[in-house]
Amino acid sequence: MSDILSKINRRRVWFAILLLAITFPSRIIHIDRAINIDEPFWVISSSNFYYAITHKNFEDTYFEYHPGVTNMWIISTALFFYFPEYRAYEQGFFDTRKPKYEEFMRSHGKEAIELVRISRYIQAGILSFLAIAAFLLLSILIGENAALLATALAIISPFFLGHSRLLNMEGMVALFVLVSLLGMQVYINKERKIIYLLLSGAAFGLAQLTKSTSIVLIGVVTLILFIDLFKRIEQDFNVKLWNAIRTFLIWLGAGVLIYFLLWPGMWVTPGRMLSEVYGNAFSYALQGARLEVTEQLQPASFSLTTRFDGIFQYLQNWASSTTPITWLGLIFSIFAVFSKDIQRSQSPMRSTLVYPAILGGLFVAMFGIAQGRNSQHYILSSYVCFDVMAGIGWGYAWTWMQGRWTVINRVYISILFFIVLIGTQISLGLAYAPYYFNYKSPFASEAATLGYGEGLSQAADYLAQKPNAKDIRAYVYNGMGTFSFFFPGETLVFKRVYLITSDYSTITNEMRESDYLVLYPIIRKQQPETEKIFRAFQDISPEKTIIINGLDYIYIYRTIDIPEAVFEKILQ
Repeated sequence: MSDILSKINRRRVWFAILLLAITFPSRIIHIDRAINIDEPFWVISSSNFYYAITHKNFEDTYFEYHPGVTNMWIISTALFFYFPEYRAYEQGFFDTRKPKYEEFMRSHGKEAIELVRISRYIQAGILSFLAIAAFLLLSILIGENAALLATALAIISPFFLGHSRLLNMEGMVALFVLVSLLGMQVYINKERKIIYLLLSGAAFGLAQLTKSTSIVLIGVVTLILFIDLFKRIEQDFNVKLWNAIRTFLIWLGAGVLIYFLLWPGMWVTPGRMLSEVYGNAFSYALQGARLEVTEQLQPASFSLTTRFDGIFQYLQNWASSTTPITWLGLIFSIFAVFSKDIQRSQSPMRSTLVYPAILGGLFVAMFGIAQGRNSQHYILSSYVCFDVMAGIGWGYAWTWMQGRWTVINRVYISILFFIVLIGTQISLGLAYAPYYFNYKSPFASEAATLGYGEGLSQAADYLAQKPNAKDIRAYVYNGMGTFSFFFPGETLVFKRVYLITSDYSTITNEMRESDYLVLYPIIRKQQPETEKIFRAFQDISPEKTIIINGLDYIYIYRTIDIPEAVFEKILQ
């Protein structure tokens, strides 16, 4: 028996190494070629977080209701290694919406893009560890082969890969949620060892520290424990109920402990931290704005209109940014759920398929109904859940085929099948590198995510090649970080708020004061307030057009070549 267990453990180790070899390279190659529009906020917030901790100002470690604490620990760690002297200066806290932070870094011979690069390497390591943890838990539930397929297909799926390479928290929360769900599954359905329960609870706490929306996991865990009450018919119901309550309290307690230990703000003002995080999160979801805008949280005044159109839009975008490999795998997973062979076996494969489906569906429903949230990356956890289901579905389909056609029931054919399947999933996203999140399925008219900052590094590279680039002043739409981290000259940010408030005088004045104007036409349809600017430039040929995946992403104009008539059109 011990020899068999030893062989299984060795097999899992080799499979884990194989998983790492498959997924890690794509996570680090050209890791610094895209900065999304959210990352500059978190880079500066994390630097403020580091400054607050090193000066023991723990109450100043709250910046956003996500709350993004795990993200800030990653960037703070990178800052400790890259620029340890940062804490020794008396610069205080930087405004996350102004370029003073970059000016400070460069004044000390440091570049923000280097900090981003180091932070992403650290994050890549953490995500790889979480992927291996998910694989090991899945292998206990459904076996190594299906677990390898499920984890690999999820990790290298183009949409997940693209977002998890960024410092935007979505990739981490998706894997924290997955590990938490699988840990509870193993504890309930396979091995009642406390380590699995504590692992699940700790992963939930880390998910909450990353993004408060992971709270939906509480509902799924409660459902798992409730259904388990009716499985053990030999036990007294009161005993089972107390065991379920105790299990939930231990799980939740582990999460709360992690939440408290890793967030210094909780050490000094826990009430304020919790009210800020969950108050703002619920206010934004139900009223479309933070508490500082809505004044106070008034549940009685909420009008939670059922937005089936929002749910449908998320699902439509999911289909457009998901590979055919996942689609087919999900179809196979449906057959697996209703398979009589699975029903007769003692394998928890059915529940391992059903609970991710419920969890993924809850994320879609939550963001489909919530106000003020319509970006597709908000349901990245759903993508991971559905990709894991698809991998299990493929594993079931292959086992089914092997049982009926003995000719393919050979080890080398199985290896070849795995290579082709995983290789196809990888190859579908390669054409979109390094902007994997722009992936568009063969049957979709357009990608689910466009204009998330991609391409602006190419614009910065183009202008950086100009003579005396350090003396060039560029006026760039949403250029803070997305462009400025890469550009050695001065970046003046063309802010979207100028268009929303019709502040065209500021726009034209700042255009005149710049050497180059960088516009971002890829967001033209998403942000109709930009239309007036693009109409004013419709007869002017840009000096440079940056095209990505056949789409016009960026127009670069030399300001001195812009006719006066263009400024007049803008001011009209």
